[in-house]
Amino acid sequence: MDGLIDSLLPEVWQEVSSGERGDGFVDYFLNGNPKQVDANTLGLVISDEDGNAQSVVLKGTLPNKNPLNKISRVELKVGEDKSLVGIDLNGDCVILKS
Repeated sequence: MDGLIDSLLPEVWQEVSSGERGDGFVDYFLNGNPKQVDANTLGLVISDEDGNAQSVVLKGTLPNKNPLNKISRVELKVGEDKSLVGIDLNGDCVILKS
């Protein structure tokens, strides 16, 4: 089975252990189908457990790949610019390279 990193650009994202991921991750639900913004960017609508929804972008995907395909709930870290900077799917964890 492929991991998250297999659908992401390795020059943009790095795999880390859950213990190395840092703080700021929140459990979110993925709402609806993602929108392909461009070949390497997905637009997503996520909501927290209180139902507060927000639009975010996932940059640095491999061309036309969705690492969150068929996923309904995932821990995410959202940056100030509303782009994802961390994804933790049951211990399969990636963070944006700095």
